[in-house]
Amino acid sequence: MKNLLGGLIGVLIGTFVLVSLAGITSPAYYWPYSTIWIILSGSSGLISTINGISDPSLLLGYILTWIIIGVVISPFSKKGWNTVRSAVWVGMILGILSLVSVLLLDADYWTSPTRNIDLVYHFVTSLSVSLCAIPSALPTTLVIDRIKKQAEMPIPEKIETSCECGAVFKSNPLICSECGKQLRDD
Repeated sequence: MKNLLGGLIGVLIGTFVLVSLAGITSPAYYWPYSTIWIILSGSSGLISTINGISDPSLLLGYILTWIIIGVVISPFSKKGWNTVRSAVWVGMILGILSLVSVLLLDADYWTSPTRNIDLVYHFVTSLSVSLCAIPSALPTTLVIDRIKKQAEMPIPEKIETSCECGAVFKSNPLICSECGKQLRDD
């Protein structure tokens, strides 16, 4: 569930970043959908990363967007294959949002005779492109993991508690079993 949330937040931030960096303008969506045009157009733009990278003026914008998406999804995943799962969620969410954009702009898409092949190509492309987030997400998850490990309390070498009555325990009890005195507040 954390991977899904990370993928959703990564896609939302990535669409806003790409629209602002690439200068994507609002297409002619119908009224209720025109309010979220940035998300819909940005997701279509992210799926066309391969075409965007081939344009030298957009190359830096696309690379920076995928780096940001990778950094955003990394706190929601653990190091290793769990990061790939977050990237797959990014691809699925991108595929759905860009499919909504395509359907809003081209009403004949759903009745097209090549619809099934186009859908498979659409989702394969979205999943393939979403793997661009992994090069920045993996190192970030490693850094986050190291920070978490450094913040953990070190394991004590020896646990020993003594009571005023002379009883010695090899643990940290709340109450002395010999005299009944409270040893710590918890």
